[in-house]
Amino acid sequence: MGGRVQGSDRQRSRIPLRSGRQRHHQRHLEDAGREGTLMTSTAKKAAAVVGGVAILAGAALGLRAAFSKPAPAPADERQWVEVEHVRSGDTITVKPEDKVTYAGIRAPLKDEPLFEEATRRNGELVEGKKLRLRFEEDERDKKQRLLAYAFVDGKLVNEILVREGLAFVRLTPTTQRFAKQLLAAQGKARRAQRGLWSKPWTAAAAELLGDPKYGNLHTPACEEIPKIDPARLVRFDKLDDALDRGFAPCRKCTPCRWSE
Repeated sequence: MGGRVQGSDRQRSRIPLRSGRQRHHQRHLEDAGREGTLMTSTAKKAAAVVGGVAILAGAALGLRAAFSKPAPAPADERQWVEVEHVRSGDTITVKPEDKVTYAGIRAPLKDEPLFEEATRRNGELVEGKKLRLRFEEDERDKKQRLLAYAFVDGKLVNEILVREGLAFVRLTPTTQRFAKQLLAAQGKARRAQRGLWSKPWTAAAAELLGDPKYGNLHTPACEEIPKIDPARLVRFDKLDDALDRGFAPCRKCTPCRWSE
């Protein structure tokens, strides 16, 4: 009996006894392990939730893009066209069949001085070539012609014709993009007495009326005057002031004429 007891005591004596500090450290490690397991599980769940939200958000955006309308083209959209025919100093036909009139200017009509010269020069600049057109907010005029600034070899055709005295500047609220440039070109042509400015112009009436909406200059007796809101008319007692503001002679009433 005593021997067995002693043997058991000897076996227990071989097992190293842990101090209180060691036991506390062991419990700390076990607790940390359990916490780490819990944290890992929580992190996985959180990641799964975030991933699910991202997938749902992506799907929602995809559906929105699929059913939303395409954005409208910008007003300043550029377009390349090929010139088919030159109709006048400021109007051309392009492929496919469409008419383009140059924005911000007004070339002579058939019964006006320099019609042939302006038409011929326009042909030299653009006929058979590819043009780059730039538009304002209103892409078409009252006659449903494309209203555009035409560029050939990087040069603005509208400006070239004005600078050479083959077109008047005619500005409206929707043709202001190159207003300063065109008025400066007209000033140079007038000072150099080129083309339309090779002879002085005289007013057909003591007072002239400008319509800013269409950039036309009228006599008070013009048939167009009753159709215009009087509140928007601009009155001029000097022809030069009207021209400097970008008003061009009305095609119907001829408010100014070449002096003989």
